[in-house]
Amino acid sequence: MPINWVDLRRISDIVQRDLDAYGLDEHEDYESVFAMWEAELADVKESSTSTAGWYTSGAKYWEDENNCPPNDQGVLGGYGHISPVDVEGSSRFLDRVQELRPGMGRQLAIGVSFSESHGFIAFKVDCGCGVGRVVKNLLLPRFDAVDCLEQCQRLLNTVPSYIGNASDTARIRNLYCMGMQDFQPEAGTYDLIWCQWVLGHLTDSDFVEFMKRCQAALAPNGVICIKENAINEGAPYYVDKDDSSLGRSPVYYKSLFRQAGLTLVAEAEQSDFPDELYPVVSYALY
Repeated sequence: MPINWVDLRRISDIVQRDLDAYGLDEHEDYESVFAMWEAELADVKESSTSTAGWYTSGAKYWEDENNCPPNDQGVLGGYGHISPVDVEGSSRFLDRVQELRPGMGRQLAIGVSFSESHGFIAFKVDCGCGVGRVVKNLLLPRFDAVDCLEQCQRLLNTVPSYIGNASDTARIRNLYCMGMQDFQPEAGTYDLIWCQWVLGHLTDSDFVEFMKRCQAALAPNGVICIKENAINEGAPYYVDKDDSSLGRSPVYYKSLFRQAGLTLVAEAEQSDFPDELYPVVSYALY
């Protein structure tokens, strides 16, 4: 998808104003958020049709099994042992969200999924599902059905075998192989859209547009849940050039949420992760 430079500048400039207003440190390598995007997307600065290397190089990184073996250890960057703690924290967060949004129901899928609860159909999407770790351990135990969105075909192919149980695998409704920037969910469909450790691969403008599409895709009382690293010290964002992703601070995220027209329901920091990892924060929005 080509870069919309007008939208990217407008959105990034608002983010920069919000970062400045909060008094966060300036980035030592970039004079502004938009200057960062100009540098990272320089290969398509003069093109209105080309796909940015930001997206193509990121996709190539995850397609390489040497970078990401198709298992918990691979998708968690060598920290496969944190998966149970991560799932437990996500489960507690979802319990809280469902208390705040009681109409959301407890029999519906998380990820992209559908389920029937109390006589109505509801859906959920797991964006960047990887091998299905969150689908298997968090979403399927709570929801009747799940859809998966993952741009890496190699990882997506492993989802059924990773899930294992035939009755659980049968509740996976769709396996979508595409990037979030290209995903067009059906309006009014999902009770829950779950995004974890994946939104850093979107540019600011694609992030906002994706959130708007997700908001439109929510069923009544539906919720978008986002769980991402939080850059809390030093510069308000971090560019990972290996996999073409951007770590953002909570202030950065909340600026994008506001620009997408989202309402924040709840947020919580994940506990009991190793000290050397970035803090991880969950957000629930609609």
